[in-house]
Amino acid sequence: MRRAPLLLALPALAALTASAAPPPAVVADLNTEVHAVSADFLVRTIEDASKTGAPLVVLRINTPGGRLDSTRKITQAILASPVPVVGYVWPPGGQAASAGFFVLMACDVAAMAPGTNAGAASPVGGQGEDLPKTIGKKVSEDAAALLRSLTEPRGRPADLAAKTITEAVSFSETESRDKKLVEIVARDLPDLLAQLDGRTIRRVGRPDAVLKTADLAWSVTVMTPLQRALAVIANPAVAGLLMLLGLVGLYAELQNPGAIFPGVLGGICLLLGLFALSVLPTNWVGIGLLLLGLLFFLLEVKLAGHGLFAVGGAVSMILGAVLLFYRTDFAPRGELWFLVAAAATTAAILAVLSYRAIAIQSLPDRTGDGVLVGLVVAARTAIAPTGKVFADGTYWDARSETPVAAGQSVEIVAVDGLTLVVRPHTDPASHKEPS
Repeated sequence: MRRAPLLLALPALAALTASAAPPPAVVADLNTEVHAVSADFLVRTIEDASKTGAPLVVLRINTPGGRLDSTRKITQAILASPVPVVGYVWPPGGQAASAGFFVLMACDVAAMAPGTNAGAASPVGGQGEDLPKTIGKKVSEDAAALLRSLTEPRGRPADLAAKTITEAVSFSETESRDKKLVEIVARDLPDLLAQLDGRTIRRVGRPDAVLKTADLAWSVTVMTPLQRALAVIANPAVAGLLMLLGLVGLYAELQNPGAIFPGVLGGICLLLGLFALSVLPTNWVGIGLLLLGLLFFLLEVKLAGHGLFAVGGAVSMILGAVLLFYRTDFAPRGELWFLVAAAATTAAILAVLSYRAIAIQSLPDRTGDGVLVGLVVAARTAIAPTGKVFADGTYWDARSETPVAAGQSVEIVAVDGLTLVVRPHTDPASHKEPS
């Protein structure tokens, strides 16, 4: 009987032990270009891990690079995090290039999977082109200073890391470990956690910490559907295409008021395109040239510019596509020729629509006052000074300064509201509207 209370306490003891289990490590993936959307996702992940008391954050990195301002936002969040952050280049075949290398070096522990590489952090322009000498030196020096501030506090070779900027070198996982740029080469996440257990890490602005990761569970944090959609839209080619589709839809709606569908579709595409441009290294001169091209095509229709406005619109759109992502920072490499081809196609579509609108305007009137004036019809009643005529399929009130007998031919000389102004007509060769 004395064992009964002990047996009854076992379930409560087990529940207490389970509740005392440490929270899982948080795992998040950086598998897109580094831009405002991915930066916001990683910053929120790190902040949420701190609030929930997670013992560790693992950033799995596989990125070709991205924007320098977004990179700084991520590195600042890593350095300020009370929770240790581990950067892990994964999966095999992945890379931490350009801005991704900065994120890796900012982490408390840097690790790589077999078959990965890191480095090649030289600043380039928005299309991957080399920067002008003076600007390139300025940006390179700024990037090198940032990289030194990330590597030196953790004992990583700052001069070697700087070569990824000055010489655009890249290192395999074994080269990175041998040169002490990274601390661990791990096959997978369980292997990484096993190698981290008991490791003392050097933190920036905080005391050294000892990691306890043996048998540590983990949970993967993923982007929300909205964030994933925005990340896709933030691709330079997609952003440029949305802008061009928006311009075509807007043009079609302005040329055909009330069509509704082109305006709705164009408005949605235009707003999505503007959002994407807000998170990309956009040159606003490029956007201005695209809008100027649309204005030129509208003027071609309204002012009949004999093709000059259309030519100007095509040139403006192509130049706008070229300059759209021309910036001097760690910009993603926009598909320049794709955008130029899309802009040229858009210009051709707008040119066809413009000349079609001009051709329609040159057609003779089929309804309205222009159809009635000059028409010869028969008076249905005597007009002295008013009466009735039948014209354009309906009966009209008519008036004439000269009396007209019923059945006599009259010519319509003007339209005054709902009354036709007529005069007697005696030329038998003239056209008469069928009775």
